[in-house]
Amino acid sequence: MTPRLAAAVGLLLAAQQIGAVGKADARQELTDVISREVSGAIARCFKAPKGYMPPYPPISLLLNFRPDGNLDGPPQLGDPPGGDAKRSATTAAVLSAASQCARIENAARFRQDYLSWKTFPLVFRPDGEIR
Repeated sequence: MTPRLAAAVGLLLAAQQIGAVGKADARQELTDVISREVSGAIARCFKAPKGYMPPYPPISLLLNFRPDGNLDGPPQLGDPPGGDAKRSATTAAVLSAASQCARIENAARFRQDYLSWKTFPLVFRPDGEIR
């Protein structure tokens, strides 16, 4: 390979890596936006379990969305159920809130990326912390 061809191949590979990083950054940004939006929607419906005070454990969910941003079926637990009574009560409260309110507002703005958010894992923190 000539030095000129090697340099051209190097530039092409570097450009591809930059493009891949840009796509990964865009994907992460989309995930962050949807996580904040859906977590906020669930938080507005979340009713603290009776008899338990904060802090509440985070609950891992798996949400399936239709292209219009509404849930496609009930939310599923991302982690196996169980734990202590507070965790069980919190899980029930989160599942109820997610069933009622989890949605992506104006989902059409994300339509081109639908396959990346059709099945969406979310860790909901009832105390309001979003990561």
